Amino acid sequence: MRIPSFIVPLFVVVAGLASFWPIVAVAQLKQEQNMCAGQDGATAEIQILSCTAVLESGKFSSRRQAITFKTRGTAYFRKHDYDRALQDYDQAIRIYPKYGEAFDARCWARATANKLPEALKDCQEALRLRPNFAPTMSTLGLVYFRLGRFDDAIKTYSAALQIEPKSASSLYGRGMAELKKGDTASGEADIAASKAIKDVTAEMTDYGVK
Repeated sequence: MRIPSFIVPLFVVVAGLASFWPIVAVAQLKQEQNMCAGQDGATAEIQILSCTAVLESGKFSSRRQAITFKTRGTAYFRKHDYDRALQDYDQAIRIYPKYGEAFDARCWARATANKLPEALKDCQEALRLRPNFAPTMSTLGLVYFRLGRFDDAIKTYSAALQIEPKSASSLYGRGMAELKKGDTASGEADIAASKAIKDVTAEMTDYGVK
């Protein structure tokens, strides 16, 4: 049967659209990935929406899903929505049990939510997975401080500072722990050194280092 000539262009258009839409979908998903990761100054709200779109796409490996859950959890944390942050960190760890960054993030969130024994276990596990990782050691110092274990806090902050000497939060935390121990000279020196790098007083006070 001979196809009418006016139908042929319609076939061409339909075929073109069929090949075009997958390209659009891939580009859109790539953009969602970038926004989820916080590129282009994405706000926490945009990160949450984009990470959710990435997770709902079903296009990624379990490890990538774990990373996305952790990223979205951190966006929730930035909004002070600690319950949802913890839920996402839980999911990340359930999917990828060797994900040290997720344990570190959950340690920080639990410490902020005053779940200190659980936070301590998370930081210890994070350091087992990534030994001598200074940011986790600094978080562990915070947990020890909040628990009133000031000697352990000083020791842990000092270990972190051996790796990252210019960490304002580690210097400030150690200084406050030293003050709690009655070592005024060392405490004031550490706090002054911290402020010379960056004034983290308000931030650390919010996290209970006061």
